[in-house]
Amino acid sequence: MTDSVIKNEIYLSAQYIKRKELQQDGVCLIGTQPVAGYIQATSESIGTGMAHFSSVTDVQGKFSHYWYVLDAADYDENDLQNAVIKSERAGAAFLCIILLKNIKESGLIQKYAEMELISVMDAQLSALRKTLSGYKNVRAIFLDRIFGAEFDCFGLARIAQEAQENRRVTVTQAMANAYTSALYISDAVTAVYTVSKLGKPGNAYNASSFYLSAYQLRSEVYTMLARHGVTLNVTGETTQPVYAALSNGKLRSLGYENVCSLSDALRYSMLRNLERFSIQTDRIRDGYSGKLSLLRALEKDMLREIDRICRAHDIKYFICYGTMLGAVRHGGFIPWDDDVDVAMLRSEFEKFRQIAPKELNDRFSYESHVNHNGYHFFFDRLTAKDTYFASKYSDDYEMHKGISVDIFVVDNVPADPKAAYRFWKGLMRRRMLMNVRWKNTARRGKAYLLSKLLLPFLRLRSMDSFSRSYEKTVRKYEHRDTGWVMPASSDHVYRGTFPIETFADVIPYRFDDVDTFVPVGYEDFLKAWYTENYMDMLPLSEQNPFHDYYRLDLGSHIIPENSTRFDYMGELK
Repeated sequence: MTDSVIKNEIYLSAQYIKRKELQQDGVCLIGTQPVAGYIQATSESIGTGMAHFSSVTDVQGKFSHYWYVLDAADYDENDLQNAVIKSERAGAAFLCIILLKNIKESGLIQKYAEMELISVMDAQLSALRKTLSGYKNVRAIFLDRIFGAEFDCFGLARIAQEAQENRRVTVTQAMANAYTSALYISDAVTAVYTVSKLGKPGNAYNASSFYLSAYQLRSEVYTMLARHGVTLNVTGETTQPVYAALSNGKLRSLGYENVCSLSDALRYSMLRNLERFSIQTDRIRDGYSGKLSLLRALEKDMLREIDRICRAHDIKYFICYGTMLGAVRHGGFIPWDDDVDVAMLRSEFEKFRQIAPKELNDRFSYESHVNHNGYHFFFDRLTAKDTYFASKYSDDYEMHKGISVDIFVVDNVPADPKAAYRFWKGLMRRRMLMNVRWKNTARRGKAYLLSKLLLPFLRLRSMDSFSRSYEKTVRKYEHRDTGWVMPASSDHVYRGTFPIETFADVIPYRFDDVDTFVPVGYEDFLKAWYTENYMDMLPLSEQNPFHDYYRLDLGSHIIPENSTRFDYMGELK
């Protein structure tokens, strides 16, 4: 678990640095602290690399940047001075990376003012300030108390142990007035890159991620663990506020931002300290009010119903997209996934569309633009009756909102790759127009002005006519033996085409406890959709469910339990 948390921290830093274009070559990194190791690992991740030395006496070669890491409370002044002199002689920029463990407490806080170097740790920094101020090409960055997988300024390990042993997180009233700032390790690395690339010589910058009270910190931890039976215990009396915080306003003026939220940073940092709690999926459990397992059970029931009908009528179908990846990589659901997708070739799909509505179990309904007025998705769905599932996406549209399994179609496309791409591009334009009409408002972003101009004309046509026209277009090559296919209506990203042999037959494949199928060319499909490394796990920060849901109601499909209780969304479960 620790390795995956550290990899995620490096990934977050690397993604930020690439997005902000902060990469630098010719860097000489000096220092033995763990932070230096993170900086070097991040440079390797973004493909720039850097030379790393324990002290300035070990430095060999020519460099355009010297990054010197030191502990403010314990450093070699002669080594630092030699490093500054050596960088100056080489005409290189010098960045002093100063690690802070303690910040002077005060009854006041200058939240938006940049604190002077001397005020942070009193006399301990006087000599350091004097050394640095005597040179022109020097920048300095103060790294606030760091937390993360390998750092624990908050005492998260102690809090985790308390939660594990006592099933309780304790807070005192006094904690509500004990304010501090701290720096997530991924933010520390990106701050270093930011100051090196954009900071001005002769200036010092403070890097801190979050400003919070000890009460807020423990409350965040409690929120993570509440669904695992951990309780919150509040004791003691309140006290006067005490602050020990850095202001990072000057650094933010360079465009600096946090790589993630406080809740996520604490979640990732806690992972290594919580052996008995499944925190990796906690985001989903909290987000679905503890109903994820019930949601998945219902979706598997619908998958079994699709499988039953297809077997009875010799219709070839297969699980696809994240469902296929989950079956191959995990033996079932991807740990953070929340839906099921199936697909069929067009000829098989048309048979299924005719038969399924007549033979479905009365717990489910078949939704399509051909038999359900007001349905305008680009795929059909099997939906559980008496359920409600509203997401951020679905709430923008007038539609029936229920828990469903999506049914996609693999259509014939031109054999020529350029013609196939033009065909797909045309479908995407039609989808954009349909979405504008369905949502009945202009799109955000680049297409805003165009969609605003077109909307009055789009309103002259019914949505049903758009759906019929779209399906006619997507079936353009249905009766032509092109030899090539694609899931044309399923994605906004062009993934290329596949030879028909990829999907011409299916093979049995187990999805959790459901007997189902995958196409014979499933490996080629997964490589095209998820890259050659489809068996590799995503970083923790990307292990999130696709749907940003507002309300989930399982209706009459809730599995009975021994004791009836309410969840905080008001549904019996």
